[in-house]
Amino acid sequence: MLRKNVLVVLAVAVSFGLTALDGYLLYANSTGTSEANLSLAVRLATSPIIAIIIGILVGFLSKDRPALIAVLGLLPWTVMFLASPNKPTSLYAWAVWLSPLVLYPPLAATAAWLAWRHRRRASSQSGRLA
Repeated sequence: MLRKNVLVVLAVAVSFGLTALDGYLLYANSTGTSEANLSLAVRLATSPIIAIIIGILVGFLSKDRPALIAVLGLLPWTVMFLASPNKPTSLYAWAVWLSPLVLYPPLAATAAWLAWRHRRRASSQSGRLA
């Protein structure tokens, strides 16, 4: 139980740390780039990469239920995307606004499950050889 709690806290901390690093890298390389292009880069490239990294981290460090731990660890990060002063007015805008909650946790859960399965398979094969 302690390991699961530590993994959730670690996932939260690493997700926010990677977001800060991503913000710094985008800011440092944003000369001549419009705000709309930077927003697309964050939404379509770097945020899914962060979700996958968190999933892989949890998958390799978890003993069981990696998908649930990855989703719980990524939940504060995905809710952060909803903390916007401008609320949507149309149905399409609501769908775009809620898309991080629909896309990123399952992406992280899938990456966590695949990494956990790979680690479990590798450890069972090495146990057979010994």
